[in-house]
Formats: sequence, C-alpha cells, structure tokens
Amino acid sequence: MSVDEQGDQVREIEDLRRLLVEAGQSRDLGDAETAPSSERSRRDDSTHFCRRLLEQMREGSLELAPDGAILRCNRQFREMIGRPAAQLIGDDILDHVAPDQAERFAAFFAAPETAAREFELRRADGSLLPVSVALGVVAADGARPRLAIVTDLTQTKWMERSFAATEALREREKWSRLAVAAGRVGTFDVDLVTGASRFSVTMHEILGLAPDQTLGFAEADAMLLEDDKRDFEKKLLDARMGAKNGEWSHEMRMRRMDGALRWIALAGKFEFRSTSRGVVATRAIGAAIDVTDRREIEDSLRRSNERLRLALAAGAIGSWEYDVAAGVADADQKYREIFGLPADLPFALDILFALVHPDDVAAARDSMRCALDAREEGRREAEYRIRRMSDGAERWIASRARTLFENGRAIRLIGVVIDITEKKATEAELREKARLADQLAGIAASVPGLIASYRLGPEGKATMPYASANVEDIYGMDVESLRQGGDGKFARLHPDDLPRVLASIAESARSMTVWRESYRYNHPRKGWIWVEAQSRPTREPDGAMMWHGYLQDVTERKRIEQSLVDKEARLHATVEGAHDAILTLDEKGVIQSLNSAAVRMFGYAEAEAIGAHVETFVPVRLFGGRKASVGARFFDSRETLGNVVETQGRRKDGALFPVDLAVNEASYHGRRLYIAFIRDLTERRKIEARMRKLHAERLDAVGELAAGLAHELNQPLSATAIYLKAARRLLQMPEDQRPANVEDALDNAATQIVRAGQIIAHLREFIARGEPDKTLQNLHDIVDEAHELVIVEAKRSSINVVFRLDAGDDRILADRVQIKQVLVNLMRNARDAMSASRTRRMTISTSPAGRSMIRLDVADTGSGLSEEARASLFEPFATTKPSGLGVGLTIARSIVEAHYGTIWAGPNSDGGATFSFTLPLAATEEEE
Repeated sequence: MSVDEQGDQVREIEDLRRLLVEAGQSRDLGDAETAPSSERSRRDDSTHFCRRLLEQMREGSLELAPDGAILRCNRQFREMIGRPAAQLIGDDILDHVAPDQAERFAAFFAAPETAAREFELRRADGSLLPVSVALGVVAADGARPRLAIVTDLTQTKWMERSFAATEALREREKWSRLAVAAGRVGTFDVDLVTGASRFSVTMHEILGLAPDQTLGFAEADAMLLEDDKRDFEKKLLDARMGAKNGEWSHEMRMRRMDGALRWIALAGKFEFRSTSRGVVATRAIGAAIDVTDRREIEDSLRRSNERLRLALAAGAIGSWEYDVAAGVADADQKYREIFGLPADLPFALDILFALVHPDDVAAARDSMRCALDAREEGRREAEYRIRRMSDGAERWIASRARTLFENGRAIRLIGVVIDITEKKATEAELREKARLADQLAGIAASVPGLIASYRLGPEGKATMPYASANVEDIYGMDVESLRQGGDGKFARLHPDDLPRVLASIAESARSMTVWRESYRYNHPRKGWIWVEAQSRPTREPDGAMMWHGYLQDVTERKRIEQSLVDKEARLHATVEGAHDAILTLDEKGVIQSLNSAAVRMFGYAEAEAIGAHVETFVPVRLFGGRKASVGARFFDSRETLGNVVETQGRRKDGALFPVDLAVNEASYHGRRLYIAFIRDLTERRKIEARMRKLHAERLDAVGELAAGLAHELNQPLSATAIYLKAARRLLQMPEDQRPANVEDALDNAATQIVRAGQIIAHLREFIARGEPDKTLQNLHDIVDEAHELVIVEAKRSSINVVFRLDAGDDRILADRVQIKQVLVNLMRNARDAMSASRTRRMTISTSPAGRSMIRLDVADTGSGLSEEARASLFEPFATTKPSGLGVGLTIARSIVEAHYGTIWAGPNSDGGATFSFTLPLAATEEEE
C-alpha cells in the first residue's frame, strides 16, 4: 500500500470517527423526560443509526465508560481480540492492553483532547495486536460514555517493515519523489481525430526533441526497440478497445532523437466518444518519466540480490526473521537444514532455545535481549552450540542479527546463521598447531641439531627458507645467506659425497619418499665433520619441492661407531681365534651362537648347533653325589656363575672327553644372556700323565743324585773343614813353631770348596739338561694354580694378594710344572720379604711386552733390595735369607732362559721389590 493510500485510509477513518463522535454526542444531548416526542424519536433514530453504522464498520469501535469499562463493542473489535462480547462487556480496557503499555494508555485515556495513538492489545491466544486507537472528546460533565475507534495496523506494520527492509526500494521512492518535485515528469496530449499532439517541455527533454519539434506516430514508432514494441502495442490496443477503462501503463526502452538509449515509463488514458460507428477513442493523455536510473538501480539491486542469494547458498548461510510485535518467527530452508528442523515444523524461538546447549542458553538469551535493546544499536552476534534436532549431532553455530526500531521500539529482527563446527575445529587445530609451533620453536632452540626447510625451486634454485638458531653450529653459515641460496653449502660437501647426495635428493623428489643421507662437510671452524640429515618432501603449488627435516653433527657418533666396529672386529677375531669353545646361551640354556673352536671341538656344524640345548655338548653327569644337569647347576644356582667346573663333553660321534666349563651372565637388551667357556682337557690330561711319570722318574733320579751328591760333597766339605781347623791351630801357634804354612792350609781348603762348587754345577747342568717339555698353556691359568699353592701361607701371614691380569693374549708354549715352580718361588720370596712389614700386599700382574712377548710381575711391599744384593741375586748360593741356600733364583733363571725368556728384579714405588720375567707368546713361537 502506498503512502497516499495510507493517508486516504487514515483520513477516511478520521472522518468516520468524527461523524460517530458527533452522533454519540447528539444522542446524549437531552435525556430529560420533557423532551418533545418528535425530538426524542429523532435522537433514537440517530442512536440506532450510529450503532448500526459502528457495527458494520471495517474498524473496531468501542463505547467506554469514564472509568474505562467496555460498554459496547462491534463485531470487528471482537474479531480483532478473538473474544465474544460476553467476555468483553464490563472489562476494563486496560486489561486488554499490553502490560508494558498500560500506564501510557491510561494517560492517553485521561487526556481531554482527541488524538490517535498506537498501542498493542492482547488477543485471546496471548499474541499482541498492533492497533491505532482514536478517542472522542471528553464530555464537559465527564459522565457520558466515550467512543473509541480501533484500527488494526497489522497490514500497515507489515508494509512498513517491508519498506524498511528493502533499502533499494526506499532509495527508488526517494528518487521518484525528487523527480516529481523537480518537474521531471513529462506530459503529452494527442488528438486521435486530428493527429495533433502537445508535449510538455520535460517531455521534449525526455524524448530528446527540440523545443519546437513535433512528433508524429511514425516517428514515435521508430523510436521504440523491436524487443519492446510488441508488448507496448498490445497494451495500447487493449486500452483503446476499452480494457481497464482505457487506462494503460508500460515501461520500455526508446532510442531518443540524439541516439541515447533510455528507459521510459509511460502511463495514459484514452477518452472515448459515442459515434454512429460506436464508441471510439478520440483522445490520449498521459505522462512519461525517464526511469533509466531507476532501472539501472533495480538491475544493480537484482544482481546484488542474486549475488547475495548465491553467496548465502555457497556459504551455507541460513536466514531468519522475527516479528517482535506479532511474536512470529520464520526461517529459510538452509536455516532449517543447519538446525535439523523438519520442513513442516512451525518455527518459533522456543524451539530454537530448546536446541541450544544448556551451557550456552544463558549467553544466547542475553545476546537476544541486547539485540532488542535500542541502546545497544540493535546488533546481535553470538556463537553457541546446538543439538541438531534431526540427528542429535552437536554443532557450533554463529549468529548475526540486526534489529529494526520504530520510535525506540523493536519491531523486527532479521539475521543469518552459519554452521561453524568445522571452523571451530580448524581454530582448535590452529591453536594446537600454534602451541605445537611454540613447542617446536623451543625444541628447535634446545636440540643439538638443526631443524630446517630445504626448497628446490622449479628453476632448480636451492634455498633454505627456514633454519633454527643453531644453523651456524652445523653449517658455519648465517641464516640469511642460506635463505638466499644453498650453493655455498653444497660447495663445502666432500667431493666423494656430493654426487650421491644430489642423486638421493632427486630420487626423493621423484618418488616422494623420505630423504635420508650422511655426508662429510667442511665446517669453517671445525674442519671436516659428519652430518646426518633426514627430511620429508612435499610438493608446492608452483611445482617447487620442499623438504622439512632435521640435521645433526654426528662426527663423534661416527667415531664411536667406527670404534665399536673395530672393537667388534677385534672381539670377533679374538673369539674366533680362541682355542676354547665359546657359546652364547639364553635363559633356558639354548645355544644362540658359537665360535669355530666349538665347531672343531664338538664336530657339529654351526647350523646344527644353534637352537640346541647346551646339554647336547655337555651332558648330564654327577655333581655333589647326585645327578643334576649342567643347566640346573649353573642357571638355578647363581653362586656357581663364573666358577670353573670340570665335567665331560660329548662330540657329535658320541665320544666323551674331559672339559673345563665356566658360565658367566651378561645383560643384553633387557634379557639374561649366558656365555659358556669350554676348554678341552684331553691334551692336558695326556701331558699331566706324562709329567707325573716324568716327575716320578725325576724323583728317583733326584734320590740317586742326592745320595751321590751327599757322598761327593762329603769329602770336599770334610776336607775343607779339616784344612780350616788346621789353619786355625797354625794361627794360634807362634810363627816359628808352626809345622806347616798357614797359606797352604787355606789354599787346600779353597781347592776343596771349588770342588764342591763344581759338583753343584754338575747338578745344575743335570737339572737344566736339554729343552723343557713345552705344550700350549695359558699363563693366567698357571698363575691361578701357583696361587692355590701359596694361598694358605699368604693368608697365615696376613698378605693381601692383588691380581691385575691385563694381558689380552696369555697363550704360551711352556713346561707347566717348571713355570709354576718359578711362580711359586717368586711368591714365597715375596712373602718372606714382607715378614717384618706393616703393609703386606702382593701384586701379581701381566701385560703385553711388545708384539710377541708377555710380561709377569710379582711385586711386594717389603724392605726392598740393595744394589749389592741385586747384583748377585741370581748367582748360585747368593741369598738374602738367614736360612736360604741361594739356589732358588738360580734355578728360576735357568728355567726362564730355557723358555727363551728373561728374568730380573728391581725396586717398586711402594718401597718393596718387583721380580719380573718375560716369555714368548705361543703364536710367535709357532710362526718362528
């Protein structure tokens, strides 16, 4: 409805209101019984007429008592309120006014002047009805009823909201009013009988005509565009034939006389006259306006609306609106999809708030209240969670709304919603990524290596867009130079490694696999270092390849790895070169590995032995008077680990042979691992048997030798004693009375002593006669056996014996008995040397002596050796002991030298003495 039509309706209502008010006043002019009957009849007729008129009005009418009670109401008012007359008559009009407007209505009702005001009345269903209330004047005595006219403003408000909601329409209306006010409407008058036409100045301007130029039908028809001509001519013809009382209107494009293409809105009316031929059109009058700007605005608005519609559809945006006065809400299809609302479910705010998450309801309602508050500029923005009605899924919703106000009152709320669940998830992910980025920055600053990005552009240029702070520690270059280009880095790679590194980068880019590489790099400060790198490739939109990864200086690790490789190689060589069988066992005694000596010793191939139990090699035998397996002996009793047990081995052919078995425990990746050392005692048993036989033979020979020696030595020693006694007597006699020369007696005694020495020399030659019976022995084992012989004496003397057997290879070719005799002699000498010492510690150590010899030292904390004693230690009959014979060290030297070794003595740092000897290693002797 236009503004003019609204004004006409208001004026009509006001006229009717005045008429009825006057009728109401005239009805009450005289109530006295003395009034003439004709006058009273006239008043009754007037009252009846007014009531009938009020009843049939389109508006609601009320008769109100001075206190506001409803006396009468017409049908239209009852329909407005939705209540029957019985529920209205007698009620106070304030009971039907909106509570928040009751005070204002009471003031309006009490005012003496007539006026019209807008209020909201409560209907029977609880909704509010916008109305305009006009009151008659208050009677002078204030006792007569007062007439009220109530107009339903629902349509008017709807129209007002429609106008307010469309900014483009308001803009067009403004331009239309300005055009009319400025005289931009052109008029025309065409006599259809004579063909004469008159155009206003504005019409000339609209059509592009000169002020004195006329326009005929042919010229006007030529100005029309062919696309618009057919519709215009049809409307014109229909109006000329009498349709719509000859009125017509049309908007079309015209090519003005100056060539400009314009949109023209034409409206006109034909005048008709009856003739003998019937009713014919004789005249056409009308007006025209150039609506080019309006059409362009409308086209722009239409395009904008279409873009907005497409944007809403593409952005999955739902729209909604809420009529505050009517309490009615509506939403589009996209809104219903977002909230999961069925298409046939009436939309209401209560339904919306029922879907909001309980924790967000208060905030959502607060934002709604703020939007309806004019002081908050009517803007509403909120984010809240909902439980979608269709499937119960929890979603995040962003709502934006704007409230339209009229006279400070909210009349309409429009807004949009969008599902931001993915956005929230993305924001959470971004926050997490930001947190991780901060952590990564902290890690990058603290890790010893380099976190970096490497970019290979489509043109082949290499750069490092990102590198952590410790880039100079790895590459010795600043971040900016690496960001500009990576050629300087590649120039420092080792020439032998550069082709491999470049090829691996190309392969990683081709196959999109992780790049891993180690290479040597010439660091400006550190020199050549090893760099290890690992990174994952990604392809960028411009075709470039980007690697993100980690680099670190592994020079020390490479050194350790090489050392471990060397150590493992030496260990493998040692294990493989050992003459004893070495087996690794799991917790159940199952063989995991074995060396070549074990393969030779037991006759099983390596593949046959691995996986078998150790008892395949070392079967069940008696231990401690009861039967027990080797596994139970060593794995169930931890005290036996490391001890050597003599038992029997079994070869693949079933033959049993004597062995020494020792098992040690080791930890390997959290598992218990056992190492078994097995030594074949077959040859030792043969040697021991032969030695026992030889020893028995030598004992017999020594017995014979002792008897002979006693006989041989008796004579020179007896003669020596006689000569010495004779010399003593001669010395006691006066020189002139001596029967013989004293010197002759002494010379004869010396001769006898030399003879005794010669006898001893012959004995030494007998002991040292020929080569000793040497076999392959382990010097450390001989040390253990010698210690067993002197351990009781050492403990009795409170001597602490310390072993430092550091020689890696202790295999020698020796006579086990003779070397043990040397060791026992040296240990006993050390024991005797510490008899008067407060600190009593004997240290027995072995160490390599060059490439082919092994050295053994026996050190004591005794009183030490004088230079004089050291000079004659190894001479026959030289001794530092009160009861010593002086032949022990002489025999020891003879035995060591017979084994191609050397023996000597010297002081040590503790103040005592150290006796040392060397022996050739078995491998060296075998090569020689």
